[in-house]
Amino acid sequence: MLTFKNYTAKQRGKKQESEVLIGNEINNAEIVKWVLRTQFDRNLVTLYDVEEQVLDYIFAHLGINTEGCVQHPVVMTEAICNPNYCRQQMSELLFECYHVPQVSFGVDAMFSWYRNHPSPKDKCDSLVLSCGYQTTHILPVLDGRMDPKHCRRINLGGAQLDAFMQRLLQLKYPGHMAAVSLGRAEIIQSELEEWTSDTYYDDNVHKIQLPYNAAVSGNQLSADQMKERREQQIKRLKEANAKRRLEKLQSDEEKLQELMSVQELLEDEDEEAFNRALQALPHDYSSAEELQDDINKLTVSIQRLKAKIMGTEPPAVEESKAPVYDLLDIPDDQLTTDQLSAKKRQRILKNAREGRIKAQAIQREKQQREREEERRLELKRKSNFVGWLQEVRNRRQKLLEMRNNRKQRKADMAKRRTLASQQRMKIITQLAGGGSKKKKEDTFGQDDADWDVYKEIHPQNADSDSDAEEDKLEELETLLREHDPEFQKEMDASMGPSTEFDIAEYYRLHLAIEKIRVPELLFQPSMIGIEQAGISEAMDFVIKKYQPDVQNRIVQDVFLTGGCAMFDRFKERLEKDLLELRPFKSKFNLSVANNPILDAWYGARQWALSPTLPIYSVTKEEYEEKGGEYLKENVTSNRYIPTPVTATK
Repeated sequence: MLTFKNYTAKQRGKKQESEVLIGNEINNAEIVKWVLRTQFDRNLVTLYDVEEQVLDYIFAHLGINTEGCVQHPVVMTEAICNPNYCRQQMSELLFECYHVPQVSFGVDAMFSWYRNHPSPKDKCDSLVLSCGYQTTHILPVLDGRMDPKHCRRINLGGAQLDAFMQRLLQLKYPGHMAAVSLGRAEIIQSELEEWTSDTYYDDNVHKIQLPYNAAVSGNQLSADQMKERREQQIKRLKEANAKRRLEKLQSDEEKLQELMSVQELLEDEDEEAFNRALQALPHDYSSAEELQDDINKLTVSIQRLKAKIMGTEPPAVEESKAPVYDLLDIPDDQLTTDQLSAKKRQRILKNAREGRIKAQAIQREKQQREREEERRLELKRKSNFVGWLQEVRNRRQKLLEMRNNRKQRKADMAKRRTLASQQRMKIITQLAGGGSKKKKEDTFGQDDADWDVYKEIHPQNADSDSDAEEDKLEELETLLREHDPEFQKEMDASMGPSTEFDIAEYYRLHLAIEKIRVPELLFQPSMIGIEQAGISEAMDFVIKKYQPDVQNRIVQDVFLTGGCAMFDRFKERLEKDLLELRPFKSKFNLSVANNPILDAWYGARQWALSPTLPIYSVTKEEYEEKGGEYLKENVTSNRYIPTPVTATK
């Protein structure tokens, strides 16, 4: 037996004398430089120059070395209801070019039926379902002969299923668009059932490994190399932090310059231009005081960043010019309603300012304690390294908890109905009352203007403390990365699953629902836009062309052949559909060829070895007398219908 791909290949752009490769001589049909040709148009032979090249390849590899002729009878398959013209061209090629002594023609599906039928010579009835590469046929067999009148063809076969599989995988794995070629899709189709594994997922999802070059593992490093790599990582981290500080410094300086340019308009007594510029700023400023407050904060932030970059101590925070609270010393009975409301706000702002001054003093004391603590830690690092390392870890954990609590508190206070914001509003109300303990109606907070005061006391961008904490946290983590090898592993573990990229998994195709969707195309061609009946519907159409008694006879032997018959549970699906199509309690029998792909060849071989071959073969003399389209009918062949003779005047 000689098995090969039935097409030829030639390099692009070459002259006619370029060597033509055939079948197994083509190592990789997916290479773009090849021009592939086949003699078939669907399942009909139309290019007989390619057919001649293929026959030369076959006879040469079968060891036929007789010069100028092939002195052997030939059994040739042909399409169902093959046109006389195609048979005439094939007969001419065999008799005129190869000088074969005799030729017998048959249909591949009928050869497979002949191979698997227990007594093909008897007058038997059957229904052959042939699922081929380009087409699917339903062939009724009556009294041992195919009935071409009621044969039906579906223009759908294994080629369309392969293309559908290719498209599904390309859509599922767009990164492997070029790798998922039509040839590999065919391999997946044919070898799908060979992929098994132990778990339930692997029992239902098949993994197809695409070729790739595995990278050499980089884990084989010495201790010195690991240390050098860690030092490089720390160096890159420090450089990244320094770059981030420089970028933030540049951004803050640009913003400060923009705010100061707007403030200069007010100094130039151009109030109208100042108001327009104030409204054009990204931040919604309602007064010159808010603008000045942001300028002061940006100035402090810039000074702190510069000190951090230069490695010096940040300058002391200078309190801005004390605001004037001129209404606080005036009795309430001498003020109007608007002035009373303004007085309440001034009292709140004054108390809040005093609280900030006190907090800044506490902060300075805290910074002094931290500097002393750092000196103590440095001494401890030199004397007790393990204890120092644990203390650094504890300080980092404490800062993380403080940051998380502050974020949660800030998020709660940003909402008017949360407990935190209500408690803060209560404190503001107490400040507004000047500490009075008299019970009276408290309406502060009902007006939106009161909430403006609330926001001014607790502005969203008042985050100098948090910036300092972030800088401190960054320093501690840098120390841990530098001195504690386990810290980086813990950081990687806290990020979730391993972030290592599995290159082998990237080149692996998982097949799950494709195992169902691709064969379903034979039952529902509309899935890819083909407006034809599926195999079950076409089978029902053919059966109903006969009388009920004939229907009962042919369904007793429904025979399934062709490559698509090898799909998992394909037979069970057809039995289910046939059970639904047939009358209640009627009986039928469906069988599958022993080898759905090669039984056509085995059947032709069995036919070639039978003693009846000379009886049903066309000789050279009969070819010359009756024409190339002449056919001797047999149990595997088409019906011979002579070409009508055109009437002449």
